[in-house]
Amino acid sequence: MNRSEFLETLQHGLRSLPAEERESIINDLDEHISVSLENGINEAEAIALLGPPADIITQYVHGDIVEPKREQAPVIKKAGVAPIQTEAPPEKPASKQVSPFKIVLIAGMCFIILMLLLDALD
Repeated sequence: MNRSEFLETLQHGLRSLPAEERESIINDLDEHISVSLENGINEAEAIALLGPPADIITQYVHGDIVEPKREQAPVIKKAGVAPIQTEAPPEKPASKQVSPFKIVLIAGMCFIILMLLLDALD
């Protein structure tokens, strides 16, 4: 799919939106393609980075959030240098930390229970 077909597909799919909003979306996506082209990415790759037109249309018309298959880091080509693409590392789950107050409270409760048990043995 080339640039004009991509934009025409979006134009048709977004026809239920107000004209001003539709044009703003189309212009924004067209600018993304232009920036990619300036950075040495070919047209087909630039369009692929934006995602399928159906997903974009769904996101704007129905308000559905479309999760990308992977995060795309910006690709900037310099003369004679191959592009480097990196993926974001998977997020680590937040570890739960126990406050010092809770540690002292639990230690104190253990001490009281121990004292009660020793008293019961006498």
